[in-house]
Amino acid sequence: MIEAQSPAIGQATESCPVRHWALMAPERIAIHAPTPQGRPLDYRQLDLRLNALCRQLESAGLQAGDRLAAVVRGAEADVLLAWACIRSQIVFCPLNPAFPLPKQAELASQLAVAAFWSETAIPDGPWQGLRLDFGAELDQGQRPLPLAPEQPSNMILTSGSSGTPKAVVHRLANHLASARGSGALIPLDEACGWLLSLPLFHVGGYAILFRVFLAGAALVLDDRSRPLKERLEQQPITHLSLVPTQLWRLLAQGFDPTRTRLRELLLGGAAIPEPLVSRLRALGLTPKVSYGLSEMGSQVCTGQPAGAGVVGRPLPGREICIQQGEICVRGATLFAGYFKAGELERPLDAEGWFHTRDKGHLTPDGALVVEGRLDNLFISGGENIQPETIEQRLVDHPAVAQALVVPIPDEQWGQRPAAFVDWHGEALPPAELAAWIRQSLPGFMVPDRWLPWPDLGGNLKPSRTRLATLAAAS
Repeated sequence: MIEAQSPAIGQATESCPVRHWALMAPERIAIHAPTPQGRPLDYRQLDLRLNALCRQLESAGLQAGDRLAAVVRGAEADVLLAWACIRSQIVFCPLNPAFPLPKQAELASQLAVAAFWSETAIPDGPWQGLRLDFGAELDQGQRPLPLAPEQPSNMILTSGSSGTPKAVVHRLANHLASARGSGALIPLDEACGWLLSLPLFHVGGYAILFRVFLAGAALVLDDRSRPLKERLEQQPITHLSLVPTQLWRLLAQGFDPTRTRLRELLLGGAAIPEPLVSRLRALGLTPKVSYGLSEMGSQVCTGQPAGAGVVGRPLPGREICIQQGEICVRGATLFAGYFKAGELERPLDAEGWFHTRDKGHLTPDGALVVEGRLDNLFISGGENIQPETIEQRLVDHPAVAQALVVPIPDEQWGQRPAAFVDWHGEALPPAELAAWIRQSLPGFMVPDRWLPWPDLGGNLKPSRTRLATLAAAS
């Protein structure tokens, strides 16, 4: 078992960090606008707008503990509403704007929300539709603003491996502990700007707010209408979170770290290709890899790339153990439970461990190695096949941008692997990839079928279930 502790975690009282910096450094930039024409917000202005928003929520009849559904991605209004909910002790329930209105209504009903906000249409339902003025300002004095760290802060919807959405509930203390633990390995200060490249309906995006505001740094709003390379060269972005696919695209645009202010690049969400890491290091930038999950408020482990599946040691406030090959976690960042039928359900074992359903092991020096999802493992002719093991080998080939392996039915072996491959350029012959795999993996792990990378409709996280169906029909 690996344990990590920090005296700053688990504090009994908390003050709002935005109010703190509004008092200590009022003219420091808190939020950079997404476009060059936009006006940034300093901490004093941010505090005034949050005051006004909290007053509007109160005037609408919302009270501490009420749940508010909000259709958000990462615009300025989205950020303001998320933090106003923290101040007002309202449970923030972000929804993906890609969901159609009927789906939004279904999820809002599942979360039993009291109010609903969207900058576009609000679905009909037994909730109050909110209309808010995000430009209003209100001065409420020059004193610290206490927060309630043990109060439920948000509900993040996650599908996990089952595909059925679960509402993950965090207390404010979980996110504060997560941010402080992250800062122990990824320094952040007033000279830094973290790009909000992940949406607020994802725990990875929501977590960025806490890292930034606790440090008194700046949040840089995303602008997908311009190439990321251009934004990195023109905006004060020092910290960036990406998945490997996004980074490959950035390199294809001619990304040069020396033409940016970038200090820290955090990679997660998929197998990390060795050629990708090598190219970055050759450019003078060593990324950090991470392992995290919604139930632990984002990051659990972070470290420098050190081999296939190695994601570093646990950050402060997190604990890890391995039980029968399964990664188990607990600590100050562990969620309050799943919201289900008006109650909190917290599926922990007798010692308080959450079983992640991820397969892994620890290195002799305590680093975590993630091998894949236990749910993804399948059996072929009596042999266990972990598809992520094949995927890691494939993406280490210089010609492969990304790969995903799924099982397909086979009369003789029960199931056999099929591989979807996304290429940097021209596709290679299957025999060449098969030989590449055999250099380090047994022959039964060589896929029987090779398929082109499908159109995911902009989704960076493919559905294995959907792709297995597609592979079986090919």
